[in-house]
Amino acid sequence: MRTFCRTCPVTILVSAMALLAWASPAITSWLQLDFMAVTDGQWWRIWTGHLTHYDGNHLFWDLLMFAILGASCERIVGSRFPAMLAIITAGISASIAWWCPEITVYRGLSGIDTALFVWFVADQSVRAWNREERIVAALWIAPSAGLVGKLLFEASTGNTLFVDSSSFTPLVQSHLAGAAFGLLASVSSRWARLAFKSSARTVSVAR
Repeated sequence: MRTFCRTCPVTILVSAMALLAWASPAITSWLQLDFMAVTDGQWWRIWTGHLTHYDGNHLFWDLLMFAILGASCERIVGSRFPAMLAIITAGISASIAWWCPEITVYRGLSGIDTALFVWFVADQSVRAWNREERIVAALWIAPSAGLVGKLLFEASTGNTLFVDSSSFTPLVQSHLAGAAFGLLASVSSRWARLAFKSSARTVSVAR
């Protein structure tokens, strides 16, 4: 447990904040992504809105996936995780504002969950490919087909696959934006690792 707390502090903190928001309707109202409030200067909602949820079922599935995927991605990039998570979150919020101007309030971690899923799967597939484990790389790509199927189901039915969305309107656009930003995170984290290795080799040669 100590190792988990040491390697995944941001995932733990975000999860705790989501639970705290759920425990208090007043906190939920203060944190939810209210786009009118954002234009009035309440900019923190761009990030905190994703911590809020509509009901217990919504919270359970979103938080379960975030805890698993967040911990997996945080272990991959370490100290860069907070900045990358902040960029993903802001990117999804901006995408919703641009793509769905009719939406006034947004809640939920599902867009971020999608981003983390794509990020983790892409990273593992590339790692396997670089080890010349072609079959393993292909197997890692297979879950992406499941994600595509999930997004198509949501787009065609207007419902979520796992969460009971009877109490809110699901936004497949947030999941699509999450997938795009997750892929971007995977590419940028891969580039950062390569740049670090190249710098380390240069310093070693110089010495």
